[in-house]
Amino acid sequence: MSSRNNQERFGSGLEGKPLGSPADAGSQTPPQPAGNSGLSFVVPTEVVEIPSKGIFYPEGHPLCGSEAIEIKHMTAKEEDILTSKTLLKKGLALDRMIQSIVVDKSINTANLLSGDRNAIMMAARASAYGEDYTASISCPSCGEQQSHEFNLSEISCLPLDRHESLENVSKLPNNNFEILLPRTGVKVEVKVMTGKDEKELLKMVEKRKREKLSESMLTQQMSIYIVAVNGDTNKITINKFIQIMPAFDSRYMRTIYKTITPDIDSTQEFTCEFCDHVAELEVPFTTEFFWPKS
Repeated sequence: MSSRNNQERFGSGLEGKPLGSPADAGSQTPPQPAGNSGLSFVVPTEVVEIPSKGIFYPEGHPLCGSEAIEIKHMTAKEEDILTSKTLLKKGLALDRMIQSIVVDKSINTANLLSGDRNAIMMAARASAYGEDYTASISCPSCGEQQSHEFNLSEISCLPLDRHESLENVSKLPNNNFEILLPRTGVKVEVKVMTGKDEKELLKMVEKRKREKLSESMLTQQMSIYIVAVNGDTNKITINKFIQIMPAFDSRYMRTIYKTITPDIDSTQEFTCEFCDHVAELEVPFTTEFFWPKS
């Protein structure tokens, strides 16, 4: 992966000027001076390239056809949001932070696609605390725990045409995808998940924990993004199929789903300092991501 700085990856700050690309569709609010006490400092903004390129949003959506979104740089206000015990307990801290930094307030940030939210969070973190991110990593070979530094400037958007090279996959007019499962021959229609869907998944997982039931993250996630089985949209039918789906088809669908979903490429090379094992790891999203150690 070629190394690009944050300005090249996500665009430059607007500095009060409108975007000169399709990404500037719709009105955008210029950044306001910080406070009214005579300070002339204006919170900078930047344009973030979104993995979906606006293709997956319906007509009339502020991001429909837009390749980027404008965000303001994080301030102490957003740090308050990210450290709020109430918001953290309710699982709302990230949602509120994203809502706070997105400039166009007509955008319902809860309905942003997951990959677009990931791009926003990476850009926000890089502009706030720098592009170097040190995280604790467990070597996938020897298991030794160690610190590893990731470079957020190397993160880029995955190409949207990845599904075109895949067999048994077709893109539907409603921007969903249809996957033909190899073992059962069943046609499964899947949608791209949003932040709202992620929140629903979290609620389902927490409910099972409270009821002291076994974890079922894979099947619960499938129940959210599978919207039809052989054309049948009935949720009962979908959930019954998920429970009896052969493991081969389940793994196949999950692999395909990860490939077709608009997202960022955050994989970077890791070399273990203990056993010299080399692996490609995704940038981990830990508590240090938005609260790095001094």
